[in-house]
Amino acid sequence: MNPKDRSKKKQPQYPKPAQRAENTVSKWVWFAVVIVLVTTAAIYYNAINFGFLETWDDNLYIRDNSDIKALHWANIKLFFTTIYANNYQPVLMFFYALEYKIGAGKASIFHLSNIILHLSNTILVFVLIGKISPKSDLAALITAAFFAVHPMHVESVAWIAERKDVLYSFFFLLSLITYTTYIKLQKLKYLGYTSVFFMLSCFSKSAAVILPLIMLLFDYYQNRKYNWKMIAEKIPFFLISLIFGLVAVQSQKGAIQDRAPIMSVIEHISIVSFSFTSYLYKALIPVNLSAVYAYPVETGSNLPLVYYLSVLPALLVLFFAWHSRRWGKDIAFGFLFFIITIVLVLQFVPVGGATMADRYTYIPYIGLFFIMGKLFERFSLHADSKIIFNKYASAFLVAGFITFSTIVYARVQVWKNDDTLFSDVISKYPNCGIAYRMRGLYFQHYHSAAGINREEDLKKAASDFETSLKLIKVTRDNTGVCFNIGVIKDNLGDVPGAIQWYDKSIATDPSYCKAYLNRGSCYINYYAGKVYANDQIRKEIYLRKAIEDFEYSLKCQLNSEDKAKACFNSGIAKSQLNDFAGAVADFDKGILIDSIVGGANIYALRASAKYQLKDYEGSVEDFQKAIDLNPQDISSITNLEIVKSMLNYSSK
Repeated sequence: MNPKDRSKKKQPQYPKPAQRAENTVSKWVWFAVVIVLVTTAAIYYNAINFGFLETWDDNLYIRDNSDIKALHWANIKLFFTTIYANNYQPVLMFFYALEYKIGAGKASIFHLSNIILHLSNTILVFVLIGKISPKSDLAALITAAFFAVHPMHVESVAWIAERKDVLYSFFFLLSLITYTTYIKLQKLKYLGYTSVFFMLSCFSKSAAVILPLIMLLFDYYQNRKYNWKMIAEKIPFFLISLIFGLVAVQSQKGAIQDRAPIMSVIEHISIVSFSFTSYLYKALIPVNLSAVYAYPVETGSNLPLVYYLSVLPALLVLFFAWHSRRWGKDIAFGFLFFIITIVLVLQFVPVGGATMADRYTYIPYIGLFFIMGKLFERFSLHADSKIIFNKYASAFLVAGFITFSTIVYARVQVWKNDDTLFSDVISKYPNCGIAYRMRGLYFQHYHSAAGINREEDLKKAASDFETSLKLIKVTRDNTGVCFNIGVIKDNLGDVPGAIQWYDKSIATDPSYCKAYLNRGSCYINYYAGKVYANDQIRKEIYLRKAIEDFEYSLKCQLNSEDKAKACFNSGIAKSQLNDFAGAVADFDKGILIDSIVGGANIYALRASAKYQLKDYEGSVEDFQKAIDLNPQDISSITNLEIVKSMLNYSSK
């Protein structure tokens, strides 16, 4: 062969990896994405008309949180220096404050923001999968579509307090998108963008600390060579994770083991395995969804057999995920994404009173949907009978999308209020004590405060509380429930019954201050003021018991309002025992703590006590204060004139 001809011989051409330009997504796919977004908005739309949940975290984050009701630098500083509901999440609190200002505190603006963030996250999922899987648009579309309408995601979108899920996910997905761009272009500015979004994600929810491991997973999937440079670029991210992880552990100390039952090692492993397999199962068949998945041993019984048996399928799934590397990286990548992002919430360290939660799947399910999308893509592009496969597989996926959308639409309605939510839990898990407890709080604090069917709702609340006491054996949880039943009995006029429940509350926790305060009030108002009003000996006995309770309550941690009430009630009891000096001292202390609580009546009572001590000038001053606060107080006006005359008489 001629050397020249040999030199002209073509070099072997290797096929280049399939690439797709960033702006070449086909029109039909964009049309499909729009349909997904419109459908998602429609099925969540009713949530905009819902209010706040009165008893389950919405009150802690928004309704009773004065910090978010103004948007000033002082408040923003508080967001970064304060733990809210056992979580450090300053960016979340900033968003709450911003929305409170925009919507004047109305729940609708918070619900609307959740929906908008969820729609935004759906778009980001589509973009992210499109970047790491550029061969076709199918995998990105399928992953985004099922992310948008999966029933397990309703909790994160319809529950205002779970804004942290959709918010941290927004920045988390942006981090991964910019990181994939960095992998492709190797420009440090994109790594800088990734770090900024990562910080914002961590400031929204501590679950974001898992990002560095996901970055390593993306390196694996994108065929990056593992070297010192790749490891070095991750060091700042791991340091950020370490810092936020330590903050999260510190902030959640109050939640760790708070309601989780004491379990053996085998029981603990069984519950973790059951939760893991349940998350996988519900990804395909989302049935029996619940706001609370209570520990099955909360009634003191042994674990059901299915919990122990779940260890085997959990191990098989892990083995399958590892073994799937033989068939390519897609399945392994999807499973590892799911496992890495779900592992922190598998209750290896029990937090709270539930074995699992729908909201924990918000990011992890992306990995499972990715597997589904890649399998469809692989068979649709390479199947011999491609047309037939596409026809039936597409019909199956569309049917699944419609089915999930229908389930989501119905599931959203469950989150209308506390009653509908916890009644739904009870209908599926009749032995869930937490659900009875939360519904009882709703009936007690919301309906009763509104004056709607007051007596009926109070009775419902008492019934739910008593049921929860039978189901939950954790003594520290029962103290407040016993107290609440006492309050209800008191409001219904059953004072002896109320005292019995206050006694039970104190028996479970002798330092529970409010039980002493309320029991003392029952002694003075009911027994001393009514039952034994004409029996001086017994009246004095109950007055002294009341004073003892009030004084003990002041030794505990009470808010300023309750401390003032304890002082004022003690002063009233001492006045009735003719200990006027002690009464004045108590009134002085109460007014110093909170002068507003007692109102005009306290100044009038102190004036009367001072009159008995012949402190006429002090009495005149207090009666005048009482009149200034309540100009219609005829009794104080009359008494003021009497004391003035006595003052004039004594001066002569």
